[in-house]
Amino acid sequence: MYLRPAFVETDLDRMEALISAHPFGLLVTADGGMDASHIPFTVERQDNTLIVMGHLAAANPQCRLLDGGTALAIFSGPHAYIAPGWYTTQPSVPTWDYAAVHLHGTLEAIDEGMAAHGDMLDALAKGDPHSFDVRDLSEKYRSMMFKGIRAFRLRATRIEAQWKMSQNRSIEDRKGVIAGLQSQGLADVAAFVAETLPAET
Repeated sequence: MYLRPAFVETDLDRMEALISAHPFGLLVTADGGMDASHIPFTVERQDNTLIVMGHLAAANPQCRLLDGGTALAIFSGPHAYIAPGWYTTQPSVPTWDYAAVHLHGTLEAIDEGMAAHGDMLDALAKGDPHSFDVRDLSEKYRSMMFKGIRAFRLRATRIEAQWKMSQNRSIEDRKGVIAGLQSQGLADVAAFVAETLPAET
């Protein structure tokens, strides 16, 4: 990721919170060519780094790399178009505010049956309107389902994170951005921009 100093984020708690809130990410690998899968992840903090876990369909070619291959997991948080008319400073041009986390690391296959798959499915089903619980499925169905997927973890050895939330603009410009975003119903992005303001504002 191209990182601009004004926007670099280093707080692991904030990164973990972003991934937890936006768990549908992108797993990118290179094995002769580039492959990418859009999948949900779970995340945990460990030894001053982040570990993400997920699973792929057993037929996915990326499964060849689940035992030691390098990978990149990409997560996007709140984002929005920023209209130049929201700024006090003129002339100005449009831009896009966003938060993103990139985790680089080595893939490790997980072969722990119910312990791995069940915990992941439970985490992903959090908030399910029908209270899905993998333990309610018959053992035969669970066994069939687990045979069709491959679980993995990725321990980040390098993390890149960027919170581009108008920090490079004046306080008045940022206030204009916040008001503009709120008028568009984008309260989540507005809240991120508001976090960049000095406490007294």
